[in-house]
Amino acid sequence: MKKIIAAAVASAFIVPAFAADISISGDQEFSWQDNNGVTTAELDGDFNIKVSAEASNGISVGADINVSEIAADDGSASLTISGPFGKIDAGDTSSALDAVDDVTDWGYELTTGTGNEDASVLWTLPTMMEGLTVNLSVSADSTSADSSTTAGNGYSVKYSFGDGDIRYGINDNEDNTEQTYVAATYSMAGIGFAIEQFTTTTAAGVDTDNDAMAVTYTTGDLTLAIETIETSSAGSTSADITTLGAHYSLGGGLTAFVEQKDDDEDSTAETTAVGLAFSF
Repeated sequence: MKKIIAAAVASAFIVPAFAADISISGDQEFSWQDNNGVTTAELDGDFNIKVSAEASNGISVGADINVSEIAADDGSASLTISGPFGKIDAGDTSSALDAVDDVTDWGYELTTGTGNEDASVLWTLPTMMEGLTVNLSVSADSTSADSSTTAGNGYSVKYSFGDGDIRYGINDNEDNTEQTYVAATYSMAGIGFAIEQFTTTTAAGVDTDNDAMAVTYTTGDLTLAIETIETSSAGSTSADITTLGAHYSLGGGLTAFVEQKDDDEDSTAETTAVGLAFSF
């Protein structure tokens, strides 16, 4: 698979010079958090610079650069090329699993979701049938933009139907570890439902399951939500987290939010966050 992706990247670079379009977007969040009586003020933000252009032969190319509020690299920087061969994202990009996961992560600060590692190259194949998306990924031993990658290959599929979808994927790593992912989502009349399971398997064959579920309800500018996530291994539960939230859109990209998280397995993990989030 590494050779296939490498060949696709090489062929896609053969394009004439062209003019580029540039766009800037981003977000900034401030929250006041209380963790069992200990208060913390949190500020988190980034801005994203996207450059895109299209050649006369139909090949499109783009660059994606993310910078944090302290002018540091915020990750997920990549070069994107797309055409009849599909779409190739190269750099610090999503792994095949990361491209379809986190369907339960609705929060600004306290939700958990089921995060996966990044990859060096992500290839989204051309559409083979309506509603079906297929991703392949490959990771090097290390990436200059992201030291958290693990060498290996991955694939994922997503099938969308009406108001729902189902997702599945595997990362097979060179260190004999593995990650598997399965999820489903559905929405109707302002109610969204999502469920996912992310399993990590060690080289010794020990599984750790992260089972997550989320329900959201949106009416007008108000969204109410809940997320539950349980982490277990070898019959023992290490985390059983419930997160509640209320988000209210104030217009102009500004949202006020309240989120509260509690872990039944850790009496010191109760946290409340109140804040504002601005997206542009």
